[in-house]
Amino acid sequence: MRLTTGLSAALLALFLAGPLAADPCGMVPPLWEGEGPAITRVGVQQTYVFYKEGVESFVIRPGFQGKVDEFGMLIPFPSVPTIRKVDDDIFGHLALAVDPPKVVVDLRPQRRYARVLSADVDESSRNLQFEAGAMPGQVVVLKQEAVGMYEVAVLSAGSAGALGRWMEDHGYHYPDGMDTVIHDYVKLKWCFVAVKAKVGKKPGVTPHAGMREAKPNLPKGATFDGNVQAMGFRFRTPELVVPMRLSAFNAGELNNRIYLLTDRPQKIEGIPEEFVVKQLPGRVLRGHVTQLLPLQILGGTIDDLSPNRIKSLAAQRDPEPKNGLAKVLFAGDLESVRLDSLILPHEEAEKELLKIGERLGLRGEELDALHRSALQAARRASVERSLAALDHMTLTIVEGNFPRETLAKDNLHFSEFIRKDLDASLFPAPILIKAQAQDDIVSATTPLPRDPHVMRTPEVPEFRGMWTAIACVLGLTFVCGFIARRHGV
Repeated sequence: MRLTTGLSAALLALFLAGPLAADPCGMVPPLWEGEGPAITRVGVQQTYVFYKEGVESFVIRPGFQGKVDEFGMLIPFPSVPTIRKVDDDIFGHLALAVDPPKVVVDLRPQRRYARVLSADVDESSRNLQFEAGAMPGQVVVLKQEAVGMYEVAVLSAGSAGALGRWMEDHGYHYPDGMDTVIHDYVKLKWCFVAVKAKVGKKPGVTPHAGMREAKPNLPKGATFDGNVQAMGFRFRTPELVVPMRLSAFNAGELNNRIYLLTDRPQKIEGIPEEFVVKQLPGRVLRGHVTQLLPLQILGGTIDDLSPNRIKSLAAQRDPEPKNGLAKVLFAGDLESVRLDSLILPHEEAEKELLKIGERLGLRGEELDALHRSALQAARRASVERSLAALDHMTLTIVEGNFPRETLAKDNLHFSEFIRKDLDASLFPAPILIKAQAQDDIVSATTPLPRDPHVMRTPEVPEFRGMWTAIACVLGLTFVCGFIARRHGV
C-alpha cells in the first residue's frame, strides 16, 4: 500500500511540479487580467536576437511577479512570425556559451586528494504575407495557435482603438498611454502578436487555438513569482529591427541584456557605445560550444594526472550540459536561413508534443527533457549541417539601463560598430547562405570536430524517439490515474 501510494505521488510530482528560474526579458509590458495589482517584470530583461539575409529571430522568456491568474503580452512585428517553444534554460546556456566555465583540478599539497569542481560562473516556410488587412475600426485575426502554455493570436489592426477593444473583449488589459505608439505601428502596417499565458495548474484544461473559456485559476489570494516558458519568433524583415517601444511602459529601471548574433559587430543607435560590453567572433563562439571546457590545474600540470584521471575528466569538460542549448539555438537559426524556411520540422514536432502535454495538464523540466530526447537526432543533424556558418557571424552583447525616452521614441535600430579594444580583423566578411530545398537535404553523417574525450550520446531515430516520448507520457498518466482511482485519491 505504501509503495503504491508513493509511486503515485512520485509520478504526479514528476510531471506536475516544475521549478522556475529567474531569466526574464523585456520586449513588452505585461498585460494583466483580473483584479488585484498589476504584475511587474523581475530581474534583468534578456533578449536573444539573430539576423541574416532578411530572416530575424528573437527569443524571450518573461519573468513576472504579482497577483494574477493569467497574463499576456503584446508584441509588434513587421511581418507575420512563426512561433516556437524554446528551452527554458536558454539564457543560462547563452551566458555559458559566451564565457564557458572552467573545470578546476586542485593538486596543491595541503589537499589530501585531488578534486574536480566547476569554477563560479558569472551570472552576469515562407512568411505569411498580409496587406493592410484591417479597415479603420477593425481587427483581423491572421492566425491562432496554442504553443505550450500560451494561446497566441496574430492580429492586423486598423487603429489603436480597435486593437484596445479587441484585447479587452478577449481578456487582456490594455494599458493607458499606448495609443500613440500603437498608431505608429498601424501606419507602418505591422501586425501584432497577442500572447496569453496561464500560470495556474491546469487539471481538465484542453488548450486549442482560440480558446477563451478555460479558467485554470490559482488558489484564492495566491501570487505568481517566476518565469514562464521561453518563446521564439522568426519573421522576415528587410533590415534588423527590434520592436521594443512598448517596453517603455514597464515601471522602474529598464535594465536589458541583448545577445545579438549578426553578420558584423553592431551597436544600438541612440544607446551609449559603452553599453556594448562584449563582442565575440563566431568562430570563437563555435569553439566554446563544441570543444572541451577549459581545464585549470592548481598546484601541478597535466603531466601529474594519470591517464584514467584525464579520461574521467572528459565527462566534466563536455560543454553540452552547460551551453548545448545555445548551440542548438544558433544552428536552428542558421538552418532556417539555409532552407529559406521560418519553421523547422523538429520545431513543429515539438509543438505537437507540447499540445499533447497541455491536454494532459503536464508541464515542467522533466517533460521538456523528454521532448529533447525525442527530438535529439533532428537537433543534432541541424547542428551538423549549419553550425559551421557560425564562423562568419559575430555575437554582440549590449547591456545596461536603456534610456526610456530612446525606447519610447522608436524601435531599436543598429549600425556597424567594433569596440576600440578589439582588432577589426577578428571579424570576417559576411557570407551568403545558399537556400536549399528541404527535399534535397541529406542528413550529415560526419560530426563536427570535437575533442575525443567528450562523451557522446547514442544516436536515436527522430520519429521513433518522438513516439517513445508520447508513449511514456501517456503510459505514466494512465498509471497515475489508475492508482489514484484504485485508492480513492
